[in-house]
Amino acid sequence: MSEYDVAVSFSEEQRSAVGKVVEAFEQRGLTVLHGPELTHEWWSHKEGGDLPDARVRFFVPFVSAVDDFTTAALRAVKAGDEHVLPVLLGDVSVPPDLLHPHVAYVRGTADRADRLTEALAARVEAAEAVGQAFTPVTEVVGGVKGLASAEEAEPVVPATFSRYAEQDATLRYLGEQFAAALPRLERRGFVGTAHVGETRIAVRVERAGDTVYALDVQRGGIGGDETVNFVVGRNDGSGPLTNGWARPVYDTDAGAAVLEVHDFSVLGGGAAPRAYRREELFTALWERIDATLASTVG
Repeated sequence: MSEYDVAVSFSEEQRSAVGKVVEAFEQRGLTVLHGPELTHEWWSHKEGGDLPDARVRFFVPFVSAVDDFTTAALRAVKAGDEHVLPVLLGDVSVPPDLLHPHVAYVRGTADRADRLTEALAARVEAAEAVGQAFTPVTEVVGGVKGLASAEEAEPVVPATFSRYAEQDATLRYLGEQFAAALPRLERRGFVGTAHVGETRIAVRVERAGDTVYALDVQRGGIGGDETVNFVVGRNDGSGPLTNGWARPVYDTDAGAAVLEVHDFSVLGGGAAPRAYRREELFTALWERIDATLASTVG
């Protein structure tokens, strides 16, 4: 069985440009599994027995547009397949749900084959240094194609999703944002403070010593101990136990955790539950504070 440093895949439009890049690879000393027919379309429709009888260090799809096959390749990288190495051409971007936080993608342009060659050669040398094995191209491409088929399956909540971990992250984030934003109120004639504890964030805004806005963000509440509870106004025991609450949920369409907010009055009230990202929730809370302070000045 032949062994190659890289096997390439490309779109029909990239055929000529990728041929020049491959020539530069070979001049650099890389062994390349390449042919004019080895397009994304060809790889995606060949079954195991029809694929080349070869082993590779890397399967390298050149990505100038994110189609079904390259999406599956990017998904394989995110899933941890060390043998798939997409090369991003031009200004193409990886969709956020396919990004891996610890993967630096090779990026370049086909007209600068020298730079792409150096980047690929560095990856090959690093793989050799750590003893990364050659793998049958049928296994690598088969794994990519399996993920392409899996995209059509019903999305599921990951086993690693945790409501309590998301609750912790939400409290930390809101605490950090309030602590950073409240001092800016001084230029408007208010004093804002945030006491950030393990189970409660106490936000207070004063003017001449009088409290004009108070918000407590608490761990747990009427929605359950995994929720984040909001109480507006200083709670002396006679007021409501909640003005709204948020439960961490997993949005399978977005592929990310969000907060299902039940708003009684913390954001204005009267609305059906709505999904917010943490950033969106802080923005909505801050806009509510801003509107309250504007009416106070008026």
